[in-house]
Amino acid sequence: MSHHSVSTSGDNASEIVMTAEEHQEFQNLPMLLTQWKRIQEEKQKLLEQKRVILEQVSELDKRSSAMAGIMMGTMKKHSIAALDLKSSNARVVYKKSSRKAPLPKKEMTKLMAEHMKSETAAKELLAFLDAKKTTKVKEALVYEKNVEDK
Repeated sequence: MSHHSVSTSGDNASEIVMTAEEHQEFQNLPMLLTQWKRIQEEKQKLLEQKRVILEQVSELDKRSSAMAGIMMGTMKKHSIAALDLKSSNARVVYKKSSRKAPLPKKEMTKLMAEHMKSETAAKELLAFLDAKKTTKVKEALVYEKNVEDK
């Protein structure tokens, strides 16, 4: 960020002296602000459309899951591993897999205490790991529309 110098003349008037580059940046600010504001408003419209689309996708996911549950139950009951779909030249395959669930902090503390034979040592280890996590600083401009403008 640049620093401006202030000079005073004999009649106590203050004047900010800017370089040509700083003057150009200052001149560009209203145009940039107008474009940025337009982008923010367009982004809000798109986010609203996205919300509606995500609700529709969620509803379709629920319906699909219910149907898949019924079909899976039938396939398991009759020991059917796959169904050929001749009309679309595809197939539906029943697959089964398993994966480990994530460990919440409370559960991790309990398990560490069990392994280390000391709850204090487990809490100290978690505190140490937490202290070593990096912190990211995020700076942003936020466009807030006045409530009465809506």
